Amino acid sequence: MFRKAPLAVAVSTMIAGGFTGATAAQNAERSAASPGVLEEVMVTATRREASLQEVPMTVTAITAEDVQTYNIFRFDDLQQLSPGLALDSQGAFGSAASLRGVGFDSNSSADPAVDIYINETPVDANYAFQSIYDIGQVEVLRGPQGILRGRPSPAGAITLTTRRPDLDALGGSISGAFGNEGTVNGQATLNLPIIENKLALRLAGLYDEDEGNHVESVNSNASSERETTSWRTSLRWAPTDNLDAVLVHQSLDSDRVNLSAVNGPGAGYNGPPIDGRANLGVYESGTGGNQEAQITTWNLAWDLPSHRLIYSGAYQDNAFSYDQELDVYNGALNYLQNQVTESSFEVDSHELRLESTAPDLFADYQVGVWYQKTKTQTTFAQDNANPGAFGYPLEPDPVGPPDSTYLLGVSGEVTTDVENIAVYSSTVLHLTDSTDLSIGVRYLENDSERNEVLNFADALIAVGISPGVSIGDAGCTGLQAFAPFTGVESFPGYCDLALDLPQFTAPDSDKAKEWVYQASLQQQFSDDVMAYFTYAHSWRPAGVTVGVTTPVEDRTLIKGEDEESDSYELGLRSEWLDSRLRLNVSIYHQQFDNYIGRFNDIPVLDMTTDQIMTAGFTYPGDATVDGAELDVAFEATDNWWLQLTTAYADGRYDDADVPCRDTNLDGNPDDGDVGNLTPGDFVGNDVIFCSVDSRISTVPEWVTTLQSEVTFPLVSQEGYARVLYNYYSEEQNDGGFEANAYGLLNLYLGLRDPAGEWEVALWARNALDEDTQLDRTDPQTVYDAFPTGYGTVSYVPEREIGVTMRVLFGGG
Repeated sequence: MFRKAPLAVAVSTMIAGGFTGATAAQNAERSAASPGVLEEVMVTATRREASLQEVPMTVTAITAEDVQTYNIFRFDDLQQLSPGLALDSQGAFGSAASLRGVGFDSNSSADPAVDIYINETPVDANYAFQSIYDIGQVEVLRGPQGILRGRPSPAGAITLTTRRPDLDALGGSISGAFGNEGTVNGQATLNLPIIENKLALRLAGLYDEDEGNHVESVNSNASSERETTSWRTSLRWAPTDNLDAVLVHQSLDSDRVNLSAVNGPGAGYNGPPIDGRANLGVYESGTGGNQEAQITTWNLAWDLPSHRLIYSGAYQDNAFSYDQELDVYNGALNYLQNQVTESSFEVDSHELRLESTAPDLFADYQVGVWYQKTKTQTTFAQDNANPGAFGYPLEPDPVGPPDSTYLLGVSGEVTTDVENIAVYSSTVLHLTDSTDLSIGVRYLENDSERNEVLNFADALIAVGISPGVSIGDAGCTGLQAFAPFTGVESFPGYCDLALDLPQFTAPDSDKAKEWVYQASLQQQFSDDVMAYFTYAHSWRPAGVTVGVTTPVEDRTLIKGEDEESDSYELGLRSEWLDSRLRLNVSIYHQQFDNYIGRFNDIPVLDMTTDQIMTAGFTYPGDATVDGAELDVAFEATDNWWLQLTTAYADGRYDDADVPCRDTNLDGNPDDGDVGNLTPGDFVGNDVIFCSVDSRISTVPEWVTTLQSEVTFPLVSQEGYARVLYNYYSEEQNDGGFEANAYGLLNLYLGLRDPAGEWEVALWARNALDEDTQLDRTDPQTVYDAFPTGYGTVSYVPEREIGVTMRVLFGGG
């Protein structure tokens, strides 16, 4: 991505296993850049430092300066600078990354379609989707990844490197940002050389809070909010000129309350009429949780004659807890139907890589081995309301609390143990001075063991024998010969049945041996024009459905088939007007067999109680993606630049049969009321299926970003004005709601010291206060009994105006 300072400063040391060099000197380097010429963008997408114009893939580079200038406080804000990338962290356990029209939901319990790496270590999206600070560089790699790093990911990868210690400069920084919509962000760093040019320590800390999606409840004092504290210690050791090692430990603690907004007239008892962008919910209590994470990474690079040996390792220890109120619409008063989830996982990973470094070789090569072991444990518990819980089933009372004897307590545990071993190689053959052929291959073995356990507490269910017509206790007693009825007629025509369900267990193990591979042919037509063609084959192990609190007879709803895909990409990289204009374009096609999809809020029939509830399912289906990307950067004058980037992606199912929410039984998914369904509508199945050609991602087909900055002298300092505009085309969700096209304008006005020692900036997000509705569902019925008059809704975040102040000393 084009910037006024050379990106090589930010990444000059990343060759050593993905390390990132200091960026505090960027302002000083700006004056050394060639006037009127685009800077050379350097990336490490292929694990070697190279110019963006020489890499046979599409890459977006986001520097530490970008993060500061655009006030990128959280990971999901990065999508503003990378069209076609969608990052969603609204749910505590539902963080999702989508790229090139390929969606991913972490609830799918699958390897991600877009993998995220911190210091070359793949991390869970729920950990990555937090506040970011003191970074070196972020790179968004588009298209299948996983030959040279981590795990195969069919849509792409995001790599983030933290800033490593400077061996010879004492320095530090303090920054604070405040916004009128509740944003408070404070960061501090300190760089301490211990032994000059040999040993240094870097400390960094963060405090971040905001009001989340700004939703408040009208029925309680609950409101959305986020609060994160984190610190990081980095130790760098370079005892000789050919040995460099960095040890990093980061601790994070994050609390979140996350409410959903609703719209609709209500039902008269559960809340007032709510319309428009009111950002109101109807919760009787808050819903949220806590995340604690520790991650340690260590990287070592050893320069040998004609080679470099690189080791990367990491240990992660993460834990989540979440208390979610399932009755979003407050359909039953004085009753909190909470689902309490706790999850923990430990990840241990190691990689050893050898790369050639001798100049003028016919074949430049890399070979490596990779090992990762992951252990997870997830527990969950909730109550399900049986008929009788709210009184007479023919006339249930929404004013609780319900009768606890009719509440079926369900608890469960899911454990996994996954071991991944891989060997890989990549070779670039320099066929001629202008033609290169790259071939990469990875062989992996994936061994996994999984066990799911469901436990059910004793409960009663009022079974309608002759609803509304009393048969007396005697009539109910006569049924004891056929089922464990209690002999009590609880309501006229209803007999109590005592549920004593056995424990449900579903152990599973899988062992896969797979190859993923890639080949690229690139032709350099001149010093400024290069074209390439890339083919890639990717694979992911099947996803798993977790947390469904009723036994499911169709086991393909729990675990499907492994996913495979083939991708084809054609690209052009070029510079014009004496390197003042950059024009890059790419087109691609990708075919999926058993794409791992996630289907949320799907009606599911509990065949034990004949109750209909909703749940999320991971399920495969064939799909196809077609797309194109354009990047144009122009250095208009020495103090004015602008950049336009556009991404088009159309990813759709190939008439796949998938679980759906079809409340009018017309064969098409909708956002209708689940209360319209009856047990007979499921025709003996756990869920309803639809044949769909819908999109596999919620990212709009067209996303465009326009950036521009002008600098000018002001009272012996440097002033700047910067604009960031994001355009999103119309988008249709799975249920048929179509969001209108809209644009978001962010403005920045700042003053900074020419030497980079301080900066003050005013900023406005969504400066024009765009209020487009992004999603909506129809009013829903809950507990098979109570029409609530509410559906969920979401809007573009409201305008926020703020100020950021930053002070640096030494190298920052």
